[in-house]
Amino acid sequence: MEELLLAVEKEKNARFSKPWPKLDKGCKMNRLNIFISEDQEKNELSEGEAKSLKKLLLHLCDNGSLNKLGDVDYSDENHRIISIKNLKYDESSKKYSFNLPKKTVKTASKSKSNIDRHFSRSKDINSAVKTEVSSDKSEVVIK
Repeated sequence: MEELLLAVEKEKNARFSKPWPKLDKGCKMNRLNIFISEDQEKNELSEGEAKSLKKLLLHLCDNGSLNKLGDVDYSDENHRIISIKNLKYDESSKKYSFNLPKKTVKTASKSKSNIDRHFSRSKDINSAVKTEVSSDKSEVVIK
């Protein structure tokens, strides 16, 4: 029976020793709750302010904004969140805000078929060749 209890205790301690992206959702929520309580003590937040921070962080975790290694500074040894990258605290209003990083979208390059290439090439040639008719209409100039 003692061996079973030791194995359970060992598993309990080892589940938070993974890097942040490798933690499961429940472990991340647990670590976020500990971060919120530590921040509440550090910044002397009221219960309402702590609830709004909790709502913000849990929403960010749910929608995937806190999944990358660079998003959260997490210590594997201490099993604690040190900081959250884009989380800003305004001391005067005692409010937290999170700046979502801008996502870069690459445009997919469409490959042209031979027919498309032919038509685009003929358009380029036609636009380069202009015909001018002089006022007496007896002379055609190609530029």
